[in-house]
Amino acid sequence: MTRQLLMRLQGLVVGLCAAAFVNGCGLVLGISPGEYDPDPFGLAGGAGGAGSPGGSGGAGGAGAPDAEVEPPPCTALLDDLEDGDGAIVRCKDRVGSWYTYNDGTRSGTQTPLPGRPFVPVSPGHDPSNYAAHVAGSGFVSRGAGMGFDLNLAPGGAKLSYDAFAYSGLTFWAKAAAPTHIYVNFPDRNTDREGGVCEGSGCGDHFGEGLDITTEWAQYTVMFAILSTDGWGVPAPAAFDAAHAYSVEFHTAKSTVFDFLVDDIAFVP
Repeated sequence: MTRQLLMRLQGLVVGLCAAAFVNGCGLVLGISPGEYDPDPFGLAGGAGGAGSPGGSGGAGGAGAPDAEVEPPPCTALLDDLEDGDGAIVRCKDRVGSWYTYNDGTRSGTQTPLPGRPFVPVSPGHDPSNYAAHVAGSGFVSRGAGMGFDLNLAPGGAKLSYDAFAYSGLTFWAKAAAPTHIYVNFPDRNTDREGGVCEGSGCGDHFGEGLDITTEWAQYTVMFAILSTDGWGVPAPAAFDAAHAYSVEFHTAKSTVFDFLVDDIAFVP
């Protein structure tokens, strides 16, 4: 009697399992007793699946962050503009962006305007495809220009850059009409970020004047000959190459300007 009951129960179990399979109830097939898998197809974390090579959060997923790529060692080249963007050539200890600036004269005009994206123009110094360009007029107080920072923190704050290993700067330039410019080097003593000068006493940067012609030509400015105009407070004794902030191509007040620069590099 007991044996007959057992056989009937086994038959009932087989019938129920068969019905479950037909109705699509076999999602846990392949799971051994005591190994219940609440997410057998790895769907809880999206197609990538939690813990999969793609990480959680969908195809590819977030996963483990990629190791940060170490920037290459710095060379003398600051920017050849060939990447077509407003950033200088990035290297291990140098990261910066191009910008324009002026003295704020309301009637003055400038392209590109300060605060707007800086986009290189084409063509550059042959065979270069791009160069940095600025044009404008009407700045009657301190003039205008363009330049780039040498060391920007991730949040955009200006930091000083150690250029002590170099002796000067070289670059190519041309102008729409003969133009006198100043190549200036804001440093710890003349830039407000350096914390030495204050208010109107800042901005009297070390620099050198150059006459730019209408044909592409190479120009070189050596750090040893740089000087200020003398109105900065306190008046620094010499350019501090170990704490430089920027490189600027500056025009005097009331100047009509339209010029390009390319292939900017430090002189070893």
